[in-house]
Amino acid sequence: MGVNVRDAAAADEVPKKKVLRRAVELVREADLLTKKKGKKVGDGIRDEVIGLTEATRALIPTRKNKVTLEGKPLLKASIELDAGLAKHYGTWRKSQLREMIEAIAWALGLALIIRFFIFEAFSIPSSSMYPTLQIGDHLFVNKLELGLYLPMSAKRAIPWSQPDRGDIVVFVYRSPGDPLDGEDFIKRGVATPGDRIRMEEDRLVLNGQPIQTEVVERTQCAIFNSIDYEKTPSGYCPCIIQRETVGDESWTTQHLLPGCGGRDFNAGTWPQERAPKMRYIGARATNPDWPDVVVPEGHVFVMGDNRDASEDGRFWGFVPYERIKGKAFVIFYPFSRIFTWID
Repeated sequence: MGVNVRDAAAADEVPKKKVLRRAVELVREADLLTKKKGKKVGDGIRDEVIGLTEATRALIPTRKNKVTLEGKPLLKASIELDAGLAKHYGTWRKSQLREMIEAIAWALGLALIIRFFIFEAFSIPSSSMYPTLQIGDHLFVNKLELGLYLPMSAKRAIPWSQPDRGDIVVFVYRSPGDPLDGEDFIKRGVATPGDRIRMEEDRLVLNGQPIQTEVVERTQCAIFNSIDYEKTPSGYCPCIIQRETVGDESWTTQHLLPGCGGRDFNAGTWPQERAPKMRYIGARATNPDWPDVVVPEGHVFVMGDNRDASEDGRFWGFVPYERIKGKAFVIFYPFSRIFTWID
């Protein structure tokens, strides 16, 4: 760790910048050791090391200490300080290997804290959120905004906020009667507790009022099969890209036009009087009274933006707040979509 010279007589062979850098490192190390271990070595030894430290510090040019950098005196003082630290604090001095291991451990610990409690990365496997999110998008989810989510679990321990209508959320899906935690899903919350919701001709009706819609584009939309991360479409169908607005919130959805073979029984009007019982995340629930679904307290109703190709709340009911991991907020990969903020 020291400057590779035997004594101060070799100072002319050592670059002044290297001598200065090493001296600064030694003074910093000496200050830290004196603060943490000074009481253990006794007053006499501590004062001796402090004296060596101050003698070295006095030769280091700073804004306050306007001295001329002299390589030989500074090198001599550094060698004496290094020897004093080795003699009196050698047990506690860190090797370069130890410093590297500790730096790696701190970095890993910080990464785990961020991963478990603050931000988590997710990837999009299917087309259910087109056109907002595409297959292969990698995004970050803010896990802290809604509360404290327990690591390696499927429940939020301490909630302090609730998702708003329009938020794109990641949650853990579990089939009824399944004791094990399921997989992560990502959908958009379109209704909150107390809301009555239904669809009429591909248009959401919220609390008895059709929401505001605007056709953004008429185009050809890709149809994908059910294989995750399948980027090659099985075909194309006429569709519209639509902007939906509820209050101050708005988002973009994709709708296949009637007659397209890619439309499934999700499309058009929902719920249906003779539809089977809805599944429910964490418990069983009956199909709601026709024609509206009423969202219970502590839950959110979610749908995919690709309305005709999304298995969502129309199939399995409501998502409890406690199972929401967080809100998606930014795409970081692929690079063509990096820093795309999610709304």
